[in-house]
Amino acid sequence: MPKLYGIYPQDKQQSLKFLNKINTYFIRNLKDNWHCYKVKTSDLDHAKCIESAVNSNAKFILFMGHGRSDCLFGSCTTEHDEFVSSDAKIEQNIEFYKNEDFINLKNIGKFNNKIFFSFSCNSNINSKNSIGRTAIESGVVSFVGFGDIPTDYLEKNEIPIKAISIYKGIITSIVKRCIFSSFENNYSVQGLTDLIKLETTKKIQELILSSNYRYKNKVIENLFLFKSEIIIFGDRMAKICA
Repeated sequence: MPKLYGIYPQDKQQSLKFLNKINTYFIRNLKDNWHCYKVKTSDLDHAKCIESAVNSNAKFILFMGHGRSDCLFGSCTTEHDEFVSSDAKIEQNIEFYKNEDFINLKNIGKFNNKIFFSFSCNSNINSKNSIGRTAIESGVVSFVGFGDIPTDYLEKNEIPIKAISIYKGIITSIVKRCIFSSFENNYSVQGLTDLIKLETTKKIQELILSSNYRYKNKVIENLFLFKSEIIIFGDRMAKICA
């Protein structure tokens, strides 16, 4: 039976494709101790995913997807072409699906007695209506949240696509290796997050000293924010596997 359980919404717009590197790494290294549920684009499969994760023996739940402070998003298909008529969409069986209310304030409590690692944007907010705080109030043992994680080019953040690509590769590598090491050594949640911060700091130092490419400063800036904005809600000393 798996001891680590992954929830991985499918994004047909490809913005979450880079996270599959975490899944494949765990398949190779954790083998039967890892299970990843790739959520299909239907309400029924989203419900099945939650039920499967909740009923599993895994104590550690890893969510890999988009989100905001009060909700974690589910799967989505590519958006319709606005120039395609409704009749044409029906004729071609084109159906758009988008779930932006997958794991929310009402159902996060289903993960009671588990550690919930939310590798998603803005899951670190600590407020009355935030998913992190609500999780702990609802019986989740520990909830790990992150700040803004740029995965696509947006004019407001002014991060070039090339820099985003490098940044995504670095953080996925760090997260997968740190979770694996924490599992192998049965670290606490605090130990896991400390390890992520340490490895990120090492990477920043490496970039400062040895790398020389155009967008280095942007990558370093966002790696600093990445490690600085990790927040633990609940029991910091809870063991990953025990």
